[in-house]
Amino acid sequence: MSADSEQKAAPAEQAPGTAIITALKQQLLRSEAAERRRLLRVLITGSAIRLIILVMFPDLVAHYLSGRVELSTPVTSHKRLIEGVHLSRHNTSPYDGGLFHQSPLLLILFRALHLLPDLFTNIVYVAVDAAIALTLARLAAVKAEKSKPNSGGRVPGEIRFVCTPSAIATMYLFNPLTVATTLAKSTIVFSHLAIVSALYSGIVGLTNQAIIFTAVAAHLSLYPAVLIAPIALMAAVSQSKAQHHWLVGDIGLTLAKFALVAGALHYVFAAMFGTQYFMATVDFTLRAADLQPNVGLFWYFFIEIFDEFRPFFFVVFQLTALAFAVPVSWRFRDDPLFAGTMLVGIISALKSYPSWGDLSLFLGLLPLFEELAKYLQYSFLSANLLMYGVGLAP
Repeated sequence: MSADSEQKAAPAEQAPGTAIITALKQQLLRSEAAERRRLLRVLITGSAIRLIILVMFPDLVAHYLSGRVELSTPVTSHKRLIEGVHLSRHNTSPYDGGLFHQSPLLLILFRALHLLPDLFTNIVYVAVDAAIALTLARLAAVKAEKSKPNSGGRVPGEIRFVCTPSAIATMYLFNPLTVATTLAKSTIVFSHLAIVSALYSGIVGLTNQAIIFTAVAAHLSLYPAVLIAPIALMAAVSQSKAQHHWLVGDIGLTLAKFALVAGALHYVFAAMFGTQYFMATVDFTLRAADLQPNVGLFWYFFIEIFDEFRPFFFVVFQLTALAFAVPVSWRFRDDPLFAGTMLVGIISALKSYPSWGDLSLFLGLLPLFEELAKYLQYSFLSANLLMYGVGLAP
């Protein structure tokens, strides 16, 4: 009798613990559902604001924002893209002259969109921006999930500001620099979508998909090619191999796949548009052939020096922008996503034709690392300097 009574009492003792676990699971599911609803509201609101402005105030976009050098450059201008589409439709290579300098990928896309009303072009730009925000939100969710096992190092009493996926999407979509870039129809947004898709694919272990997105981003804007370094580290980490020679082998395989995909894209584009496209896109970007003012350093420096010194300084400036890939990635090899974020920031400052759109992507990635906020010094001063610089730029 005593044994039977003990067996009957055991479930009764376990019942409170089971009930607590069930309640916690239900609360977690409710919080996740609420977070998804908040994210959906953010995406809908941000997209609606952009679309309403594009439809209701087309003159603002066509005559003011599209011509601002802070938002549009020779390699991201929507006006130049449309002119290239017109030349292509009339059986004239847009790369023969000195006007069009954008990727054939954009030419193919907008040649199809040109057959539809302008509303569809506006929808494409808005949808791309929403897709970037959604991918950033997914990045935040994956990073939070991966950092849970390492959350034991918190200081007692420490106050942490946790950026939820909806908060990450909000800070990106409602950033004035992001809104202005989309309203100006800068084609840099397509490169940004490829960049964040590559980072997300790499962090979740989809290495081949990340390589393809990185190659596409490199063809759209050249400089994102440096992101293959952190992508290669992500691929090596996803294999869970601790041996040094296996790590080197995984990185080498990733680099070889990237070279293969980028070479295949180049072969296809060269067959469609001739080798002129390479000179009008990659070579044009590397030489900074158009020295019209922008928010970067190249134009101001090269209009001040003599022509015979330009080749040397072109090499120095471009190597400065590209040489950070390996040391930054290796320094932060334990966190390749942070290395990729730092490279995005370096690119936004040192590329040939930067714009506010490049800065907006970097500012959208930074909140993913909210745990570093406690180490910031003079953050108020830095934020004010950034706002003053942006405000005085026009």
